[in-house]
Amino acid sequence: MNTAEHLLLESLRRERDESSFRALYRRHTPMLFAMAIRLTGKRSEAEELTQETWVRAVERIDRFDGRALLSTWLTGILLNCLREARRRYARDHAAIDDAESASAKIIPVFPGPHTLVDAAEVERALSQLAAGYREVVLLHDVYGHTHLEIADMLGIQEGTSKSQLMRGRAQLRVLINAPHSAQPEHNERGAT
Repeated sequence: MNTAEHLLLESLRRERDESSFRALYRRHTPMLFAMAIRLTGKRSEAEELTQETWVRAVERIDRFDGRALLSTWLTGILLNCLREARRRYARDHAAIDDAESASAKIIPVFPGPHTLVDAAEVERALSQLAAGYREVVLLHDVYGHTHLEIADMLGIQEGTSKSQLMRGRAQLRVLINAPHSAQPEHNERGAT
């Protein structure tokens, strides 16, 4: 954490200084919102998720110990908020037939070695990835977190993070090569 961010954080902790909060909010919200929109695929849900992340962060600011970057800590909160929202949604709506989802198989189709893929095509494929795969692929490949950091953020084992990344990348290749109407079935953690 840089000195300026550390001072802002300390001011927020000690005095609940609104200007410090605003500065931290402006610094970290674009990254949080971009991640939220990629994870949810919907602007309104991403906005709610980002706001809930900040509400919880301010409530728990005294728990931030500085061992990780503030952005990593905020990302962990965002992911927890997302998982809670998904659990609420699952409770409020009919359960998905996991047996049917578990029977779906993915056969990887690899693009040629010099195939260029449009960014919109990658975003479309990412939005169709199973939630567990999407989280790990985004955290690792887009935001540069290590498997150890991802495991800590998501409450999973480091090996699970590696496995989800490998499977997520394979599913991305399938989705990128598949017709736009093809959408594999999956459960929330990414199993197909």
